[in-house]
Amino acid sequence: MNQTLNDSQAPTPDPSSPEPRALGVPYWVLSALTLLTCVCSVAGNGLVVWLLSCRVQRTPCTVYVLHLALADLLFLLCMASLLSLEAANAHPVAYEVLRRVKYFAYTVGLSMLTAISTLRCVSVVCPVWHRQHQSPRLSAWVCAALWTLSLVMNTLAAVFCSKYWHSDENQCFVVDAVLSVLILGIFTPVMTVSSATLFVQVRRTSRRWRRRRPTRLYVVILASVLVFLICALPLGLYWFLLFWLHLRPQVVRLYSCLSRLSAAVSCGANPLIYFLVGSRHVGPREPLEAVLQRALQEAPELEGRETPSGYNNEEGV
Repeated sequence: MNQTLNDSQAPTPDPSSPEPRALGVPYWVLSALTLLTCVCSVAGNGLVVWLLSCRVQRTPCTVYVLHLALADLLFLLCMASLLSLEAANAHPVAYEVLRRVKYFAYTVGLSMLTAISTLRCVSVVCPVWHRQHQSPRLSAWVCAALWTLSLVMNTLAAVFCSKYWHSDENQCFVVDAVLSVLILGIFTPVMTVSSATLFVQVRRTSRRWRRRRPTRLYVVILASVLVFLICALPLGLYWFLLFWLHLRPQVVRLYSCLSRLSAAVSCGANPLIYFLVGSRHVGPREPLEAVLQRALQEAPELEGRETPSGYNNEEGV
């Protein structure tokens, strides 16, 4: 994520920003695909933010999904702006600011997805405790804490590792190590373990209650986590690991382009998952808010009919 800085007054070019002349046609093709994906994904996440803010009933889970969509939206806007600045060869300070904001949005998105998967894992492992303690207000406080934590960590990284502020190499390494532990050592493992536990528990419960299908919400969470691990995690690995390895600049820049594209796909996939899982696929077309509400409802479903939105039974999964 942050390049280790040299002590010289004239820093070397940052390999995290792919140069068109270094990659040629592959750069322009991948950048065009990434920009197109960002534009489409901004529309999808913007729609989710609007529906969850104004049209869908507020629940603890929808609070987390709303903040996840906001983080993805910020990430995509920064990504599209960075691609435009690269093409225009704009001022490097503006590029650096947007790059730091993009890191911040990525960290927030990962933390929100971790919170969602952990919340649902707790709901199936300890359903009674979960029902007694869940509330939209608590979810809002947790989201605020995650935004604050991500802001503090990325601000420290910007202060100690920005080559424009004459940062110290040792301080930058310490901040980088802390961020690596936070993202690769805490958030990602917790999200993976909680999602795996959720999957196993849902499978066991579905076999025991044969007429009852897993809630669509669990399908949404498992699909979102799987897409993140496949598409967005390579970007995190690029930020935190490749700068510690001695690879050719061309390899680093090519991987940067590919990880950008995959991260944009990951952010754009979440709205598609919501609407595909929430749709009935038969009968008349429904309003988008009804589809989104069904995808995020916490009530189990019986085969052959939909569960009323007011019903909530965590033990049934």
